[in-house]
Amino acid sequence: MRMHRLVASLIALVVMAATPLALATPATAADKVKREISVVGKEPKPNKFFITGGVETGTYENSKLVMMRKPGGTKNWKTFTTFKTDGDSKFRVRVFGPARGQQKVCYKVKAPSSKKYKTSFSRSLCIVRL
Repeated sequence: MRMHRLVASLIALVVMAATPLALATPATAADKVKREISVVGKEPKPNKFFITGGVETGTYENSKLVMMRKPGGTKNWKTFTTFKTDGDSKFRVRVFGPARGQQKVCYKVKAPSSKKYKTSFSRSLCIVRL
């Protein structure tokens, strides 16, 4: 009887000691949340294009984002520019239309990963030559 109590109390001590270690493990990729990035294309003057938007999930003031570009006819996205959000997690970036000989160019915004969030992308916006 005493042996069972001793074993039970030792097991309880081990479980209590291991609980903080289990809670302190870093978040895995499955536990991370995806940021919501809204984007809107604007053309205030002919042939002058801007992409405006904001990071909707979490606070992301004065933090870096990456504008990615994919010229028409290619499969790979490449870094176009990096920029920072303002105090309200909003941004505005000037982008350019298709180069000569191309019919379209697409852009999307990327937010890098952190301890709490996954790498996130906005929807892509394309400028098409008519």
